[in-house]
Amino acid sequence: MEQSTRKTWISVLIASVIIIGRLAITVVGGTAFFFYRHINAQFTPRENAEQQFADARARFAGRQPLIELRMNDDPVLHRELFDASHPNAKLESLRGLAYDPRAHKLVRVSIPFWLIRLAPGKHFSFLSDNGIDFDSDRVRVTADDLERLGPSLIIDQDDRHGAHVLVWTE
Repeated sequence: MEQSTRKTWISVLIASVIIIGRLAITVVGGTAFFFYRHINAQFTPRENAEQQFADARARFAGRQPLIELRMNDDPVLHRELFDASHPNAKLESLRGLAYDPRAHKLVRVSIPFWLIRLAPGKHFSFLSDNGIDFDSDRVRVTADDLERLGPSLIIDQDDRHGAHVLVWTE
């Protein structure tokens, strides 16, 4: 190989490594920024957290959550809500509030709905079946199901340890 050809290939290789390095830094930085913008955790007293839960629940007053979690029983997916829903409402985000009273920690999550539409699987599950024996296909919903349901309450649950979880779409 000629000396000039070798220098050209070395230059191309170095430029490629620099470009790939910059792309990797951009991806890592973009991911960190995404989490910073869409997940917020703060320490707060129980009264403040309860007020934020009450404010979020107020817009769904009198409406049943899509997924109902009962103590010592299988989760129930209320498919009848799909029949009474507004057809194909455009959803902007999936939002969640979670409060751990032992740690006094309130976490807010907001996931843009376009990201949920990009999910690789047909279904996504709000529940993990680690150590729980239930038919997880019964509580799986698609992004299309949520859009067919429109803005609504998905989960409103208090666990036996006092933690609160609220998930809704808007």
